[in-house]
Amino acid sequence: MVDDPFWGNLFRRRRREEDQLYEVLSEIPIFKDLSRRDFARLAGILHRRSYASGEAIVTEGDIGVGMYIVLSGEVAIVQKGEGETVIKLATFGPGDFFGDQVLLDESPRTASAIAQEACHAIGFFRPDLLELIEHNPRLGLKIVMRLSQMITVRLRQTNRLLKEAREIARKAGEDAGRARRAVEVIERGDEGAKTDEEIAAAESEVSSSALPAGGASTGDSATVQGSSAT
Repeated sequence: MVDDPFWGNLFRRRRREEDQLYEVLSEIPIFKDLSRRDFARLAGILHRRSYASGEAIVTEGDIGVGMYIVLSGEVAIVQKGEGETVIKLATFGPGDFFGDQVLLDESPRTASAIAQEACHAIGFFRPDLLELIEHNPRLGLKIVMRLSQMITVRLRQTNRLLKEAREIARKAGEDAGRARRAVEVIERGDEGAKTDEEIAAAESEVSSSALPAGGASTGDSATVQGSSAT
């Protein structure tokens, strides 16, 4: 039998695509450590999507149906601000993912995902996950368990960041109070009610209160690893 170059090239191309997809998905927490056989079963319920620059992948306020994994291109996660303003929350590239929380909870999207350039993505949707659980409970429940663990970790990180933010706000409020009192001392200096030493101490109080809490630079920021729960 003579080999047909067309079919040979087609099979090799498909194999390369499968290998590339496996490399990307194996780094996603809910798919991590799954076997090649498990990935082969998943392949039939993963949806390839292409988006033009400026096209919305998901829209804030819409009911979510699934998560997306970026294969190529760049995606911005944005949220409506006051009036016509738009707040950019994050930018995702190849290997990043978003929207995973709606696999367990059909809640409205809290932000929009907009393609910043032509991009390709993989969609994994809630109806397909439910069907997987029905026909392959072992694999479906394994994915659900990992998804639950990932969301739990993210919630803990979010709670930690909220606690830190409240502490910074409390400290800033205390510093602002000290600064106001110090300014009052300085303003009353001409009345002779305070000594030069007291005024100098008040000026020092104002200077120290103006420093960022904890000595952090204004460029410091904290991020939650993983994804955006749009």
